[in-house]
This record gives sequence, structure tokens and C-alpha cells, in this order.
Amino acid sequence: MNISESVEALLNSSDRVVERFYERLLRLHPDLRHHFETRDMEVQASIVTMALVSVEAWYSNRFPATEHYLKVLGHRHYHNGVRPEDFARFRDVLLTVLKDFHSDDWSDDLARQWFDAINQAVQVMLQGYESVYTL
Repeated sequence: MNISESVEALLNSSDRVVERFYERLLRLHPDLRHHFETRDMEVQASIVTMALVSVEAWYSNRFPATEHYLKVLGHRHYHNGVRPEDFARFRDVLLTVLKDFHSDDWSDDLARQWFDAINQAVQVMLQGYESVYTL
């Protein structure tokens, strides 16, 4: 399995992977809870699912529109008070949840692809972090 197949499996699954991600993230890092107090978590789950699609698209294809979207996300995270160091915590929890989701299909190669994809996306997000980027 590669990262593209992983995203396809996530999109086709009735499993609530993103919800499990938030449950684990907020349990392990309760200091992040304030970011989500006023959020509709169903909407937030949809947003993160689409962000994962964008992370894979950037990793696999480097579409200019994806780059712009990631910069917009970075700018939004800045305005929501997310610190740059929080991105690694997000990544680490997400990798654990993805490993659980994929179970027997998880491999060192897939873990590396996701790790690299998230880190590369975060680098683009940080380019938009304090800059003004809008959709």
C-alpha cells in the first residue's frame, strides 16, 4: 500500500478515523483542547479529511492549487493560535491512528510516506503562517 491508496481507503471507509484522531490528540494533549471548544467537530472532521487529501496531493503531485491551499491552512492555524511546534504533535498522533486504521496493511514504507508528506505539507503551511493567504 502507498499513500495514495491509503487516502483512498480513508475516503471509502465508514470507520471514523478522524474522530479517533481527535479523541486521541485531545486525550494526549489536553492543552490543545481550547482550539476546538467552539468548533463543530463533525465539520472539523470533514476539514481534516480534506486536508489529508491535500497533503497526499502535495506529496504526490505538487499541484500549485494545493500549495496555495496549504498556505491558507497555515495562515488559518496562525490566527487560531496553533503554534508551529504543535504540528509535530498532530503528525505523531495522526501516524498512530493511521497505523491502527490500516492494521496489517501498514508498513515502514507507508509510515515513511505519511511522515514525509505531513512534514512537507507543514513546511508549506509555515510559509503561509504569518503571511496573508486567503482562498
